[in-house]
This record gives sequence, structure tokens and C-alpha cells, in this order.
Amino acid sequence: MTWSTRRRSRRRLVRDALLLATAVACAGLAGWMLIARDEDTANQIATVGSLFAGVLGLLLALVDFFRQEQAPPEPGTLADDLAVVVREQWLDEASARGLRDPRVLPLAWRATGRDVAQLPRGADSRVLRVRLDGRLHGRFDEVIGQLADGYARLPNRRLVAIGEPGSGKSVLAILLTLGLLAAREPGGPVPVLLPASSWDPVREPLDDWIVATLALPHYSSRPEIPRTLLAHGLLLPVLDGLDEIPESARRSAVRGINAAIGADRPIVVTCRAAEYEDLIRGGAPALRDAPVVEVSPVSPDDVTAYLRDVDWPPGTDWSPVYAHLRSARDSPVADALSTPLMVTSARLVYQRLPLDPAELLDGARFDCRFAVEQHLTDLLIDAAYAPAPGPPGSGPPDSRWTAAQARTWLTFLARYLHDHRERDLAWWRMSERLLSPWFPPALGIVAGLVLGLGALGWIVVTGALGRDATSELPLIGGFVGGGFALLSVIVWYCVPGNTPGRLSFTVEGSLGRLRRGFGTGAKLTAFAAAPVLLVLAGGTALGEGDGAWSFDAVESYCTMCSVTLCLAVVVGLALAAHDWLNAPPHHAARVSPRGSLAQDRRSALTGAAVAGCVVAATGLLGWYAGMFSGAWLGRAVNDWAGWPGSGNLALLAGDRWQAVVAPFNDNRAVLVGLTVALPGTVFGLLLLLTRAWPRYVLTRLFLAARGRLPLRLTGFLADARRRELLRQSGGVHQFRHVRLQETLAGRPMYPAGGPSPAARSTVRRRLVLTAGAATAVTAAVGNGARDGSSLVFPASETLNAVAFHPGGETWIAIGGDDGTVWLWDYGRDPRPHGGRPLRRVRAGKDSVVYSLAFHPRHPLLAIGDSAGVELWNAKDRMTVPFRGSPPNTASTPAVAFSPRGDLFAACTGSELSVWDAAATGVSPEAPLARESGRFSALVFDPATNEPVTLDHTGRVQRHTDLLATASMDMTVRLWRTEQWLRRLP
Repeated sequence: MTWSTRRRSRRRLVRDALLLATAVACAGLAGWMLIARDEDTANQIATVGSLFAGVLGLLLALVDFFRQEQAPPEPGTLADDLAVVVREQWLDEASARGLRDPRVLPLAWRATGRDVAQLPRGADSRVLRVRLDGRLHGRFDEVIGQLADGYARLPNRRLVAIGEPGSGKSVLAILLTLGLLAAREPGGPVPVLLPASSWDPVREPLDDWIVATLALPHYSSRPEIPRTLLAHGLLLPVLDGLDEIPESARRSAVRGINAAIGADRPIVVTCRAAEYEDLIRGGAPALRDAPVVEVSPVSPDDVTAYLRDVDWPPGTDWSPVYAHLRSARDSPVADALSTPLMVTSARLVYQRLPLDPAELLDGARFDCRFAVEQHLTDLLIDAAYAPAPGPPGSGPPDSRWTAAQARTWLTFLARYLHDHRERDLAWWRMSERLLSPWFPPALGIVAGLVLGLGALGWIVVTGALGRDATSELPLIGGFVGGGFALLSVIVWYCVPGNTPGRLSFTVEGSLGRLRRGFGTGAKLTAFAAAPVLLVLAGGTALGEGDGAWSFDAVESYCTMCSVTLCLAVVVGLALAAHDWLNAPPHHAARVSPRGSLAQDRRSALTGAAVAGCVVAATGLLGWYAGMFSGAWLGRAVNDWAGWPGSGNLALLAGDRWQAVVAPFNDNRAVLVGLTVALPGTVFGLLLLLTRAWPRYVLTRLFLAARGRLPLRLTGFLADARRRELLRQSGGVHQFRHVRLQETLAGRPMYPAGGPSPAARSTVRRRLVLTAGAATAVTAAVGNGARDGSSLVFPASETLNAVAFHPGGETWIAIGGDDGTVWLWDYGRDPRPHGGRPLRRVRAGKDSVVYSLAFHPRHPLLAIGDSAGVELWNAKDRMTVPFRGSPPNTASTPAVAFSPRGDLFAACTGSELSVWDAAATGVSPEAPLARESGRFSALVFDPATNEPVTLDHTGRVQRHTDLLATASMDMTVRLWRTEQWLRRLP
């Protein structure tokens, strides 16, 4: 029994056990309901049970719907689908290169005379000689048909094509690919033309590279279909440009090809003749059983015939050049014009520019082949952007860009490709290589600023905080903007740029995609929240006065964990919806740089919008669920489930909901904006930053602002392709030839007399420093807080308590952090210098003043500090001793006089005491009453003369004829005050 079989058996056993347990539970519940006497309870249970049964049935139906999988297509059907797409792609490229024009240069080849081939052998081990000479000339369909017929006659269908740079090897590969596609039978192998420059044979096997190269443009980087086609022998690789692999890796490339193709797999390889010969002479094995053909130079007669068919502008005379080609076949001009690349370059240059072709015969200027080729290459950009000769519409449309601009931008791209040793200009890789390391933080700051201002605008428009709450706006804006800036930088650096994707809707495999996306979201949330939880838990443990395992601390721990778990569910659901849209494609897509960009744009925007909507719809509910479940769990682990004194969780649920929505002041607009719209927007924007299209847009804007590339880069590249400066290979652009790329890469970026990069960098640094200094000065001067107070009392310590005298005196009592109490008569002394304290620090005692209270009619001041409670006569500046026992000492006492002055109350944490305060300056021998509890604050009701208490949770309780104490043990107790009032004399 295999592992997968045992796994399925365990799953089936668990499923059966769950079904059996559910059936037994349902049967037992039904029997109890039948014999129960309480019909109301039975009906309620039946209603709730039916609700859960309906939800469970819906979930099972959804799971069954998403688990259904269709039978995979046959490999032959997949191959036919890919063949259609590849043929359309290369027909379009052949048209762009002018290969379908009837007036094209003929292409000829012959069996190479170099000792680089390993010819195929027959069954008797004799070498098989095949006729490899050929010439392509005529109609396009006939040409590709001839190539396919000649290739079909090869014994193992293996071929190596070599030639000089620009001799037409890539053109031969394109024509052979199109010919094989035209002659292909349904279900047969698909020839795929792949640029070998992107292969690293040292680190990647050939088959893996083929799969990845096909998967990226055609199947949204999903390797399943290309791997299936390769496993069934339905791919015929045509590797173009083996010489473009770094020299140190070419030997590994030949070994890798031989290891992959074995004895019977077909393959076609193109390479420069000199590089391939040096490779074989250097000890690399020849390609197994593969004959080698060498593309022949273009003859002077073919060059002359081709150039005579061109519609030259008036005054252009090629006659001296024709005569020279016939008479001096070994001259620099004849050697240079022996390749299709240079012939077509000469046609473009002298057809567009007002130059005389006879200049090529100047032996002083052009003393070698390289000089002629370099001259034509240098003029290509000027010629491409010059007006086309002939009637309007006969050439490419007039460009919005000049030749000077195109040269600057193409030089930048050529140097970029040269620095990374690449030929393919892939738009999705530019952000990782061309952006400054400071760009992501700058982007985060700018985006955070915009988002923060938007949130503040929403609050101001809705008037949620009122007109007098402007001081809170910078805090809110800073929290929103700074949080987004930090998250965006983390996402940018932690999530590498993705390859282009495309939308794909299918039910097949939905459950797996949803499960994978949910798992990713949950893991990311847990990974991000773990350090935050540790910091918060540590702060809670150190800051909790009652210990790290007190009731409040445990509830805080449970709430943190529950909120994190619920937010992980929210993020998991969002990424599950996002991944569901990224289904593996069943059909190959026809690709182009502009097409892949549009596909990824649709995919990125749709995925971010869907995920953002999921977060917006579930974020607030997830936060509330975490708060509620955390509060319940904290009580459950302390054997105190539900609300104090009651098992009804509805009270707890309502309290937690109020705790969630209370900061928004019952303003629905702000509640929706900050808890629904803002999280959804932030999550969608962060998800966009992980996709290729948004990063490309940001890269394009950044480089355009620096003048390195045009703002409409995609349009510029497409225009350069129409002007024969670039070519297209799948979803990437390439330069017309590596010679043009190397020429531009060797040019200086700035003309003579212009500023050097170092000078420009110095100027930029000075501008940045100046702007930063100006911004700092502006922020310091313009945003400084203004002091609007009228009188100031200077103290030498931190102040904690203050109390006005409620009578006719202009007294203010002030309590300090060291136990000192000042009495300030602000009516007589409006500008004090500190003054003499009413009471200094208690000798030998560590006291902090927490509360102060004046008697409404007498100069009696009550002081509550961490050492106890004291009474002072403010006029005589003397203490008033307690005749009986004073209140017990506590950490945070609270004191208060009743509005009429007949009662004095003090709560000192564990004790509430009430005295008769009617007598002037004295206290009775004993308090009227003493009660036990956990009290934190109190105040007398001015309307009913009743004391009102406040506990650490912020609850205020007031009852007529009652003293209500809301205590730290989370209980509310009611006291009849009439029993104390009756004791007054």
C-alpha cells in the first residue's frame, strides 16, 4: 500500500467516524426533545439546530462544488493549442521584420567545412551522408515549405546552423519554425523557438529551462502543461544564439544539450561560426548526431539585385558601389555587405538620410570591414527617425520622439542590458534593477502622506471629531500614513517582483487554490504578528501593577491572541479569494510585451480589488470577534465565563462591541471609513505592490522624471520595433542585433560639454539637502503649538492633581509627584514664582498626591496620596487630625466632599469610609461607615448629594438614595446612604 493510499484510507476513516458521531448526537438530541417536558426549550434547540444544519449543508455543498475536477486535456490537444499560438506569434514577427516581403535577400547555406560536426550513423554504424546545401528564394510559403522538407529528411532531426554575425541565423530559425508548424500534423510535436541567451546551463538543466521559458509567457508561469508536453515528446526546441551564453558556460551548455536529448530527441541550435568552432576545439563535445550547416555570405549579385529593387530618393546613386562590388569582392565594403544585417542597414540609412552611398568607397575612412559596419550602425537611429521617402503613409508614421531622444533612451536600455549580461528587455524585471534603494521608503512616505491626508479629509468632511478636536488630527493622520509607509516598505523588500500573470476563472482546483491562499495569508499574519505580540505581552506583564498573571493581564493576553487569530482568518480569506482568480490556464496565450502588460494589469487590479473588498467586508467583524472571544476566553480560564454574576454572554458581547465602536463617537461615516474603506484600501494597495505591473509603472514614472526613459515607454518600444531598431521575442523586446546593443552600450550617456554624472549627482544632493532643511524649518515654525493659557503657576515637580475652591475664595490646590501641595491664590497673585508650599514632602515617606478636594464652605482641604489621607486647614495652613482611626493607606486614594459639605468620603483601594464633615475644621471620632471593596475613584452627585464612584474600567454609576461603587473586581454594589445620613447629629 502506497503512502497516498494510506492517507486516503485515514481520511475515509475519519470521515466515517465524524458522520457516525454526528448521527448518534442527532438521534440522542431528537430523543431528548421527544421526552422533554419543556416544549419552549425544545423548540429553541430545534430552531438553532436547524440553522446550524442548514449552514453545514451549504458549506458541504460549496466544498463539493469547488472540489469537482474535470478530466485533464489530452497532451495532443494541448500541443495543438500551443502550435496555433506559436505560429501566430512568429508570423507576426516575420511580418515585422519584413520577411514576408517578396523583395527579400535570398538566404543560402551549405554543409560546413569546419571540423565541428558529428554526423549521424545508420544501423550498421556507418556515417550517413545527407545533402545539406540549400538556398531560399521565392514566395514566403514556398521558402518555409522547402526548409521543413529539408529538415524532415535528416535522420535524427537534429541540426546545428552556424554563420557570421548578422548572416541570418535567427531568420533561418524563424523560417524553419514556421515551416515545421505549417507542415505539422495534429497531435504532433510543436517547434518552439527559444533565445538561448536566458539559459544558465551551469545551474539549470535544459529541460527545466525549456519548461520555465514556455511557462512564463504562455501559461502564467505555471509549468504543468509545458512539462506534460515535454514528457510526451511533443516539444521540438529550436535554440537560437548559443554564442550569446557566456563563454565560460558554453561547454556546459553543449554537455547539457547532449544529456537532455539522449539518442532520439530532435533539436535545432544556432551559433556563430567562430564561437562554435572555438568551443569544439577547446574540448567541448560536438552535438550528438547533429550535422552542421553554415549560412553562406550574400553574393555581390544578390546584394546588387536587392538594392536595385529599393525605391531610392532622388539623387541617390549606387552605381559606383555596384561596380566596386563586382570588381573588388575582397574589399572592406564587399565584406561588410556580405551579411543580410548590413545590407538591410545600408538600405535603411541611405533611403532615409541625405547621404551618398559612394562615401563607403573612401579607403581612408573605411579601411576595414569593421569601419564600414560601425558607420552604418552609428547612423541607424538617425535613419530610423528620419522622414520616410515616398508618398505619405508609405513608411512608419511620424514619431512623437526625435532621433536624439531615442538615442539617449536606447543607450540607457543598452547599458542596462549590458550590465546584466542579457539580450531580453523584460519589463517586469526593470523594477528590481533600475530603482534606487531609497525609492521604496520614499514611495512609502509619499503614499502614506496621501493616504493620511485622505483619511483626515474624510474625518473633517464628516465632522466626526467635532470642531474642537483639531489636536487629534495630526495623530490620526500620522498613524494612518506612517503605518502604511512602514507596511509598504516591508512588502516591497520582503515580496520580490512577480512575473506577469493573467486572470483565469475556473472551478477546477478551486478548493486547492482557496486552501493555499488561506494558508499563505494565515502564515504571513502569524509571522508579522509574532514579534508585535511578544512586545505587547512584555509591556503588559511589566506594566500591570497587580502582576503579570492578574485577571487584567490574562484578559489582555487572551485578547491579543484572539484578535491576531481572527485577523489571520481575515487576511487568509482575502488571499484565498485572490489566489482563486489565479487558476492554472488550460490554453496557451499569445504574448507580446504590450499584451502581457495588459494581462497583468487586469489581473493585478482585479485581484487587489477582490481581496480589498474581502478585507473591507470582514475586517471589522474579525476585530470584534477577536475582542469578544478574547474577553470570553480570559474569563473562561479564570472560571468566570460571561458577565459578572451572570451567565448571559449577550452583556459581554454588547460591551465588547461598544469598546470597538466607542472611539468613533457613534459616527457611522467615520466608522465605515476607518474600519471598512481604509483597511480594504490599504490591503489592496499593499497587494498591488507585490505585482509586476504596478512596479513597472512606478519604475517608468521614476525613470521618466530623471530623464532616463520616456513616460510612455511601452509605446516608445513598440514604435522602435516598427522602425526596425528592436525586435520582439515572445513577451520581451530585443535590439535588432547584438551589434547595435553593444555599440550603444559603449557610448557616453552625456554629450561633450554636458554635465557629468558626478556633477549632476552633486547638484541633486545639494537640492535634496536644501529641500529637506527648508521642510524641517517650515515644519518647526509652522506647526509649533501655541500656548493659549492666561495664567501660569511654575512648579518644581511633576503635577498630578488640582482642585478649585467651590466657595468664594480664589484658591487652587496643586499636588505634586513628590507629595508636595501648593495653595495658589490666583486672584491676589496672578504671576507667582512658585510660592511657599502648603505641605512639603513627608519625611521618610514615598508619597504621590493623587487627589485633592475642598470643603464647599470652609477652608478645609482633603489630600489623598499614596501614603494615606490628610485634612488641612488651608487658611491656617495647619493639619486637621483624625480623632478616630484614619483611612487605611493605599496606592491611589480618592477623596471628595458632598456639595452641601455635610459628608466627607475617601476610598483607598480596599475601603470606602464616610465621615461627618459638617463641623468646621474637625472630624468625628469615628467614620459614619466603612465598607470593603476594590475602589478607584468617587465623586458626589451635585444634584442628589449622593456619592458616585468610578472604577478602573471607566464605569460611572449613580443611583437615587444609593451609593454606587463600581469596583476593581468588576462588581457593582449599591449602598443605602440614608443609614449614614441618619447618623448625622
